[in-house]
Amino acid sequence: MKKGLIIIAVIVVISLVFILSNKSAAPKPEGSTPQEQAKTENAKTETQKTGGIEDVCNYFPKELVEKAIGRPIVKVEDATLADPTCNYYTSYSEKYEHTPYADRPGGPHVVVVYDTKDFAKDRVINEKSGTKYETDSSIKMNNFVMKNSANEIWQVALDYGGEKYIRIKSIDNAVTGEELVKIATEFAAK
Repeated sequence: MKKGLIIIAVIVVISLVFILSNKSAAPKPEGSTPQEQAKTENAKTETQKTGGIEDVCNYFPKELVEKAIGRPIVKVEDATLADPTCNYYTSYSEKYEHTPYADRPGGPHVVVVYDTKDFAKDRVINEKSGTKYETDSSIKMNNFVMKNSANEIWQVALDYGGEKYIRIKSIDNAVTGEELVKIATEFAAK
């Protein structure tokens, strides 16, 4: 009788070990590790913050920019820090920016930022420094075309309402002011 109980106890222990080892070896669903959970939570927060545009590069694919400017975009780079941002490079080099310390990769590019901050504050500061805010009827949504004191377009903003804007700006003469308007026109049609 004792032998029978010992055999049953051993079988139960082996079964439990087998069941528990299979459970831990089974693939875990996405978001089950602390890192994956944090990533999922960050994505949810970002989606709430931006009203749905959490990846500017995918929301506005490079083909829209290429269509607007009539030439290729050689590199697309997610540059998100505080706000979702995408850089569309018209030229790119690993040794573009020369600093006293090193060369840095980069090149002329268009910066597109999904801005959820107080646009009105930026406008006041920009107008004090001589920027004129106008609209362009070729862009089929509410917009602001910003011109400097030389009457050159330096930035275009699309107004998505509720303090949400897409800002489009050229860095290192990647595109002209008129091309910024063309890019905004393509984005507005999306």
